[in-house]
Amino acid sequence: MHRCRSVCLIVVICAISVVVHSETKWNQVSSFLLNWNGHSNVRITLEIPDPWADPGDFTRIRIRVPGQKEFALVNSNGWVKYGSDTATIMPGILKMKNLVPSNYVLALSASETNRTLVFLVGYSYASSPGELDVIELTEDGQPRVVLHRDELGLVDVRDLNGDGTAEVVTLPCLTQEFGNGLQTYDPLNVYALGKTAGESAALSLPLSKSYNLKHYFGWAGPKCSENFAVVLHPPKDGKPFVTTTQKAQEITGGSK
Repeated sequence: MHRCRSVCLIVVICAISVVVHSETKWNQVSSFLLNWNGHSNVRITLEIPDPWADPGDFTRIRIRVPGQKEFALVNSNGWVKYGSDTATIMPGILKMKNLVPSNYVLALSASETNRTLVFLVGYSYASSPGELDVIELTEDGQPRVVLHRDELGLVDVRDLNGDGTAEVVTLPCLTQEFGNGLQTYDPLNVYALGKTAGESAALSLPLSKSYNLKHYFGWAGPKCSENFAVVLHPPKDGKPFVTTTQKAQEITGGSK
């Protein structure tokens, strides 16, 4: 008898949960149209639940491609305006032409053959750059998340290898200084898009290495690591470089 009551109680609780979820009130934050990868009048709508007291300017995006089933994506942590102080995005990105009239969503061309990416930027805090979601339409017009990371800042969108399609340059963690002129090792990660629109992007180690050697202080792998550090002020006015944390502390006399 007691077991039956427990099962019945669970069923009732689940039913209530479904009803509450289905009755969530959504307030529209913004709505606009985008001509996207050969599909005209794609409707993008941004929403936030009511009430909402946490960080984030919107938590749900709905995409309606004419003739296709509606796509919806929810981020319980909230996305923010890409140009806000709470978004980890480099100044160069803000100078790029946004293909939509929005302060919330950034749409950038990724190739000359009609490939457009929509970027959603999460709320950054402490040493975390926040979430990054990148959406692209497949060839048949289905929206798909081609890149998602819980912690990833947006640095650049540029064709680095000359293949006609842009790569996405990102920052997986935020830099912190410590000791005597030392900086945490926070390499840039380069993601290559799939050859076909809508395919998942993949981390490219060769492109990441070459990009870091050119634009960062060195290369010790794609992951942020406490085992490595940047010596910002080497002896004899040398250029900053990456080395092991132990050696960096020996050079500078600092400690972590």
